[in-house]
Amino acid sequence: MQKLELEKPHKTNTTYSRETAKRALENVVQRIKEANENKEFIYRITKAVLFGSYINSTKEKIGDLDIAIYVELKNKDIPEVEQNIARARTSYNYVPFILKFIYGKEEVFKYIKDKKKVLELHDGIKVDEDAKRFNEPSYIYFDENRVIYEEV
Repeated sequence: MQKLELEKPHKTNTTYSRETAKRALENVVQRIKEANENKEFIYRITKAVLFGSYINSTKEKIGDLDIAIYVELKNKDIPEVEQNIARARTSYNYVPFILKFIYGKEEVFKYIKDKKKVLELHDGIKVDEDAKRFNEPSYIYFDENRVIYEEV
């Protein structure tokens, strides 16, 4: 079985210590809980999976902390696009027209990332859908991984 190769467009040669990654990881779990409690967000995180070099290497320096985030709409009675546009409209930020259609999900991802450069967040649902479409294993589950958050 071959790993599905998807390019990371903004890949750098920056490395981080495991201690930096560990602190960022602790922050991620806390921010996931906060995001799920935030009544303004239209999505909630149902699962987060840690994978990549942090788990699959013993090196002291890693490239980034890879986390797959799985989200779903909090309110499934209103169409997703409609909710995203409404959320973008009520946001205090300028939102370009094309981003209004996915604003809610991007807002949650941005909140989880918390400006931490060590974090590389992946849309778990999209990665899994792409892997299924290409009949390949999802790169999230290709090597060792660990669920760091799951809704009960």
